[in-house]
Amino acid sequence: MRIILGLFLFLATLLAESSEYSDTPEVVQKVLYLNYAEHPERVYKGQIFSVTYKTLSTVEHFEDILYSFKRGQGVKVLNTEPERKVTGHYFYDTFYFLSKSRTLTLPDVTASIKFSDFHDDHSVTLPGKKIEVVALNPTPGFSNLLAKNVEITNYKTTRYNKKYNIAVFSLRAQQCNIEAFSLKNAVEQGVESVVNDHNLSTLTYYAVIPKKLENLTFTYFELESEKFRTLLMPIIVEDDSVSTQSDLKPIERKHTQIKISVAAGIAVVGLVLLLLRRKLLYLLLVVIPGIYIAYAAIPIEYACIKEGTQIYLLPMERGTVFETTTQRQTLEVHGSVNNYVKVKLLNDQIGWINNEDLCTP
Repeated sequence: MRIILGLFLFLATLLAESSEYSDTPEVVQKVLYLNYAEHPERVYKGQIFSVTYKTLSTVEHFEDILYSFKRGQGVKVLNTEPERKVTGHYFYDTFYFLSKSRTLTLPDVTASIKFSDFHDDHSVTLPGKKIEVVALNPTPGFSNLLAKNVEITNYKTTRYNKKYNIAVFSLRAQQCNIEAFSLKNAVEQGVESVVNDHNLSTLTYYAVIPKKLENLTFTYFELESEKFRTLLMPIIVEDDSVSTQSDLKPIERKHTQIKISVAAGIAVVGLVLLLLRRKLLYLLLVVIPGIYIAYAAIPIEYACIKEGTQIYLLPMERGTVFETTTQRQTLEVHGSVNNYVKVKLLNDQIGWINNEDLCTP
């Protein structure tokens, strides 16, 4: 009987200890707290906008807070590293997004702590928000740019052929998807170089435009005033040839020959007057026309071009190629800049070739 009673007391003690442990709940401390600090309620389609997340860590010693984005609709994340501002124990991290469609939902964002040798498993995820998107009703000449500000920093126009000029210009814009830039009245256009940054973007652009065009204009949508703004570039055709020739254009060479004949006639008259009256004043009638004749009579320079040579619109590395030669050609040279030679093609168009593509005639 005593044995049975002892066993009963032993089992009761085990059950009591098991009950004591099971009644104690497991406490898991939350490491990160993540929420929205700032986000727009409405954006325009094609607009770059910012969202700021507010993050709090209960851990004091760590290396960084990392973010990852998943899902989302009609939006593109533009920066993987946030713009950070720390206030007390709070991290205000700003990311930039591009609105791509009429329906927009921010992606879910997950924050995690980075230590020196591992990532903490206690991450936190904040669901994405829906944001209203408004589509613009663009004005004529809209360039597809939505920005805080757009500036023309440089521009130049040169002769392209008998019907068209080519304008090259540089733009600088704030908070703008500058790669979307496009002109409505260009026969041909394209990007020569671009630096697309959510804070400040730059673009070098070319456009082949009709000769009758006196001004090149386009509009952009200014985000701060929410109004369309117009930018204008006057078309002033420049002769950018670096050459010792007075004129290389075929139509104008006939005029040059007439001018040489007139200058020669003046020089002969001046020489006769100088011999008859022996006054130094008449010497000018001989010297000045003589200088002009010597200058204008310099022969036209030609260059041999290899087969398969790429013809560029502009003398720039990685410039736009608009034609490739199918055979070896001898072309008229209109000047040179750095490692490029300006040539007149057989179809009267003007282009640039690299010095490496020159051959021996």
